[in-house]
Amino acid sequence: MPKKLNTILNTAVLEAKNNSDGKSASYIPELESVDPETTGVAVLMTDGSRYEAGDGQDLLITLQSTAKVAVLASMLEEFGSQKVYSWVRVEPSGDDFASIARLDQFGPLPSNPMLNAGSISLCSHIPGNHEQQLHWLEQWIEKLYGTQLKINNKVYASERRTGDRNRSLAYLMKSTNVINGDVDNILENYFYLCSFEATLKEIAYFPMLLANKGVSLDGERILSIETVRQVISIMATCGLYNESGAHLVRTGLPAKSGVSGLIMAVIPNKGGIAVVSPRVNRKGTTIRGSLMLESISNAMGWHFAA
Repeated sequence: MPKKLNTILNTAVLEAKNNSDGKSASYIPELESVDPETTGVAVLMTDGSRYEAGDGQDLLITLQSTAKVAVLASMLEEFGSQKVYSWVRVEPSGDDFASIARLDQFGPLPSNPMLNAGSISLCSHIPGNHEQQLHWLEQWIEKLYGTQLKINNKVYASERRTGDRNRSLAYLMKSTNVINGDVDNILENYFYLCSFEATLKEIAYFPMLLANKGVSLDGERILSIETVRQVISIMATCGLYNESGAHLVRTGLPAKSGVSGLIMAVIPNKGGIAVVSPRVNRKGTTIRGSLMLESISNAMGWHFAA
């Protein structure tokens, strides 16, 4: 398989580069500093074998909304599903990731933990004082990605400066008693979460962990099987917001997108895959990344219905 997969990855990258649709997300100014032509993919199989293609392999990419999966998984581990689902529901929204109307009309609980409101709700329940909460996030990120990740301070500052829509979501949830405590601190947790950065091969570790039923490459159980089942199910139904259904039809891979041009996807029982290209559509999904995932999944027979 190594030679075949390398060929398929390289072909997927070259074909995706022919598409010049979309542009970098401008509402977080620091994200525009990345070369919009960057197009790359990394795969980590459960047996530890790695495959890469394209450029940007050494580029540090901010996790953005892909990190919502991390806070969901860690919350399920520490608090259990009954408690977590009293803070957020698990229904696909069919709406924009930062929709205020959705929360107001169908709330008070956010529809699912992949939406901004859902992740902010979970961030409001991180235990401890503010410093302890940030440390809690750092520790869980290290567990789930298999290495210590750093914060991109420029992106963090940019998130804080331009995050008024997220502030609106948070204050709406506070007004309905969905979240309690200091809104500014809760949002600091959320912005901090989104500002972790990693390389493609580091990002591919987390979906590999999910594909390996929560067991790390060195045999340590990080997540329970029940947590893994729930997280993968939510990724499949909600991970790309109002494009989740179309993505699953095309690729058959449970995934989570981020406006940095990143998608991480689970290849069930086989491995994890991460793609990046800053050119995103109006729904915040990387266009070239989606094309690469579809091409690779079909060529490798990774669609769950294959």
